Amino acid sequence: MNKHILLAEDEDDMRHLISQHLKNDGYHIIQAVDGQEAISKTKASIDLVLLDIMMPKFSGLEVCERIRQEVDCPIVFISAVSSEMNRIKALSLGGDDFISKPFSLEELTLKIEAMFNMKDRYLNSYERQKRKQLLINDLEVDLQSRTVSYKNNPISFTKKEYDLLVMLLSSPKQVFTKEQIYDHINGIDGIGDIQTVVEHIKNIRNKFRMVGYQNDYLQTVWGIGYQWNSQ
Repeated sequence: MNKHILLAEDEDDMRHLISQHLKNDGYHIIQAVDGQEAISKTKASIDLVLLDIMMPKFSGLEVCERIRQEVDCPIVFISAVSSEMNRIKALSLGGDDFISKPFSLEELTLKIEAMFNMKDRYLNSYERQKRKQLLINDLEVDLQSRTVSYKNNPISFTKKEYDLLVMLLSSPKQVFTKEQIYDHINGIDGIGDIQTVVEHIKNIRNKFRMVGYQNDYLQTVWGIGYQWNSQ
């Protein structure tokens, strides 16, 4: 089944060029010429959003903020405004990636494929679990209530800490880079630096220690990222 991509771009030539290229790649394209139309069309079944920042009616940043609570698909910003602050703002509002104009259509295709591959791997890992709970050496994670406990002692995690922990637990032994973790938890409060992932890892480890969970399964893979390795 073809993936559905919402392309929100107010420049006609650019929108038609991207649309035709992605159609040739086998994607079904839903076009929007401004921010308001983009918001209205997210009510359809969308697998990925390509979102220009500078658009009439609502900017891409405003669109992302409005739709992120409604859609969990990847959002990739495309913009000629490539300043660091814009990139940080875009990611902190829930964007998954950012591509600066001008860009090659091949680069855009690769970024889209990478987004879909990452999401598919993550969803498939959940599917393989076929469980509502993860239980690892007295560490219990309830995937429905989003709670974590150790020997019946609850551990309070922030949303991002919980999402990070479940990401690692769902794919044991797989090494995730800081960039992959950063993208998965959809932006981090504060300065938006991927190094804040290190702080989340530190907080998770400290909270484990506070309830007496001493197993060092949350491992640092130096120069790459992190993994959960209980073997």
